[in-house]
Amino acid sequence: MNLLLLDYLCDPVDRTPLELRNPTYAPDGSITSGTLVSPTGRSFPIRDGVPRFAEPAMQQSVVSFGNEWNHFNFDEFRINWMEHTVKHTFGSIAEFKDKLVVDAGAGSGIQSRWISEAGARHVIALELSHAVDDVIKRNLAGLPNVDIVQCSIDAPPLRDASIAGIVICHNVIQHTPSVENTAHALWQLVADGGEFVFNCYPKNDQGLLRKLRFQLYLALRAFFVRRSFGLLLAYARIMAALRMVPLLGWFLEKSMLVIRGDVPAGPDYLRRAYRSAALNTFDCYGSHSYQHLKTDEEIRALVAALQPAPTRVLNADRYFLRPQPVGIALRVQK
Repeated sequence: MNLLLLDYLCDPVDRTPLELRNPTYAPDGSITSGTLVSPTGRSFPIRDGVPRFAEPAMQQSVVSFGNEWNHFNFDEFRINWMEHTVKHTFGSIAEFKDKLVVDAGAGSGIQSRWISEAGARHVIALELSHAVDDVIKRNLAGLPNVDIVQCSIDAPPLRDASIAGIVICHNVIQHTPSVENTAHALWQLVADGGEFVFNCYPKNDQGLLRKLRFQLYLALRAFFVRRSFGLLLAYARIMAALRMVPLLGWFLEKSMLVIRGDVPAGPDYLRRAYRSAALNTFDCYGSHSYQHLKTDEEIRALVAALQPAPTRVLNADRYFLRPQPVGIALRVQK
């Protein structure tokens, strides 16, 4: 943990500054352990260089995600990130240059690494799951300008209006208890001149066939959330292999029995196509507690509540296109 991070951390409950007590330091000056204490007496440990704001009950809701990212990582999908998230949301990685970036729901941490490598001044990776003690540390090793914070992103332990750069929550906000509450909590972090970047899985159940498909999805997810990691992983792998079969694979994806999505052309395409299908299917039916789907009207209302000025909301026209550009997110500027 960098000393600089202390300028941003706060008590997630009452938003008061935190005092560092009994720290130990690594040779490079970073903090490896200690305690963060609020004026009201609440304390939060720093272990292995990671400040911890996550109670065990919170972490229980995302065990599936920790298992998912420790297994899949996503490190081989930089081309997907560049062609989908970056291209359709930001235009280029130059948008990260010299900026403070909060990666809310960092997953495996690989996006935080790519943002750092794109020239970000400082990256704060927020993640609730036990991936903070495994894959995130592996992916962020050797990056002195990246900090990991274990917390729930609907109660981020960062000071209000402290982020003059970018708070990005990509493909994550639907996995929190309330999309609306989490969006407001993250928006609260953004300072004047900064922006909140987010997307949410769309609810697409218009028409008889879509309604039937949506009900099938709900039934399958209700089944798998009660099953083991190994069983869901086996299902994801089998369906990913079947997705490679012409016609059958198309039918399975249209039925939402497997989720592969768009796979950019390029080196090692077949392997990436298989891995994308396995990862996305596992993610869709994982045993995490929350997976909200929102209509366009619900997202429009949420954005208007955050930022009433339409000119301060970028990508809106393209975000609500159907089919939606892959990986696109809204950019809500303050």
